[in-house]
Amino acid sequence: MDIAPYLPFLPPELRPLAWRAHPLDGKLLLFERDSGLNLLLEGEETAHLTRTAPRTLLIAVTNVCNLTCHFCYRDLKLASSWTADTLLEFCREAAEWGVLEVAFGGGEPMLLKGWERFIHDLYAETPLCINFTTNGMLLTDAFLQNIAGKYGNIRVSLYDTNDWEHTIRRFAANRARFGVNWLITPEELPRLEVMFLNLLGMGVRDFLLLSYKGSDPALHLSRAQVDQLAALVNKLHAAVKDLATLKLDVCWGDALGGVPRLFDLSDCGAGDEFLSITSDKQIKPCSFHHHAIPFNTLSDVRAYWEKQRTRRQAAAIAGCARLPNRALTEKGTPHDETLHLAAV
Repeated sequence: MDIAPYLPFLPPELRPLAWRAHPLDGKLLLFERDSGLNLLLEGEETAHLTRTAPRTLLIAVTNVCNLTCHFCYRDLKLASSWTADTLLEFCREAAEWGVLEVAFGGGEPMLLKGWERFIHDLYAETPLCINFTTNGMLLTDAFLQNIAGKYGNIRVSLYDTNDWEHTIRRFAANRARFGVNWLITPEELPRLEVMFLNLLGMGVRDFLLLSYKGSDPALHLSRAQVDQLAALVNKLHAAVKDLATLKLDVCWGDALGGVPRLFDLSDCGAGDEFLSITSDKQIKPCSFHHHAIPFNTLSDVRAYWEKQRTRRQAAAIAGCARLPNRALTEKGTPHDETLHLAAV
């Protein structure tokens, strides 16, 4: 897409950047992968535009992991069908389609054979921004130094099983671009503020607060606890201001009322703004969705997206933002009847 007509609307100092244009419905998103900068243009000049591709593909590169966490949601029976070469070709075609970012997970991406070379090749051969989530246990200083400048963000999950403190120290020592994925459960909530400050002191500047999706009521927040979390988010946001970024998992939906948001979104975007691609080459609206369709080529993925993007399918799992009250009672117990209706 020719972005020349839109450059005059940008501040002069931003015009020389290597922007990629991503049309939305009535808007235009400009993205620069090396800085991670996004600009959203909206007006009479963009009113005719229509989204032509998802912004992001979430790709499970392997189903293999070096850990056996009891809470992991992945299906252990799924195959690991990707190789570095087949994944690279798939991503090349995704970039030509108009996708801006690829976010890799698994399993553990570090276990994909040729992972470091793949990152270099993907950066050199496509305009895609590369992000991946890892448990951090296989990271080395040499790896982080070798991929410097070739990726957008590395995310590490905060679990009891993966020595994340060591990983964060490694990130900080190598000046890596990184963030933490933090699952907020009833057990985690009382220590959230203290732990946030500790993480801030360790050099964390990017926090993603995740909601639990699943059938265990002990891991879901009650309505009162959700309100408590919202108050804490407001307090922490006011305290850190521009020092750190607080992000909310889209699956919270509108549960966290009154918290500041960069965008006022009416939907999570699953199946439209992003698609999930599994390790055994199936398409899902999101990683937690029960609906999965096998595919062979990116053309199959495009056909699925074009047909399904406006359906806004809810996942049959407690915690889905598209279900009434996220399919939870006031006490945080999954509402089985709602889940059944979502699955039908």
